[in-house]
Amino acid sequence: MSNSKVSCLLFTVSMILISHSLIAASGESLYEGVCKEAQNPNCLPLLKDDPRITSAKNYFDLATFILEFAEKKAREGKEYMLKIAKEHPTERFKTCANEYEATITSFISAKGELIEDPMTATYDAKVAGDGPEYCAEAFTAANIPNPLINKVVALVSSIAFYATNHLY
Repeated sequence: MSNSKVSCLLFTVSMILISHSLIAASGESLYEGVCKEAQNPNCLPLLKDDPRITSAKNYFDLATFILEFAEKKAREGKEYMLKIAKEHPTERFKTCANEYEATITSFISAKGELIEDPMTATYDAKVAGDGPEYCAEAFTAANIPNPLINKVVALVSSIAFYATNHLY
């Protein structure tokens, strides 16, 4: 190996070590950094009670835990939307409940793609928010306040996007 290749390799390794030490020195956990990127004041309170998320040591684990959390919240959202669709039997609310199945599928797909295709995982995490967005519009059209669970699922889609975005 030539001296220039060795020097380049040592420089690269040094930069990686320095960047990791700067992250550790900042005192900010990974999930706090992702919440900062999401720019939503509800992010930290939403995630802080999940010890797996708050103690994640790398972005792969963080993204995995956030996507599992997101899937759980999306399932809760789907149940709520099915109830709303029964109480307000309109085409919009029926579609809203169906959109939540696509949201759940997107979170599951994103989790499955974390290793092989993190760019697609990021895309799937982002489009998972399309269902809650559609539902928010349906609630607005019906003059019904957008429920908290729908806001939460929209938020976790955004959070999952930022977390998975660190994988490539």
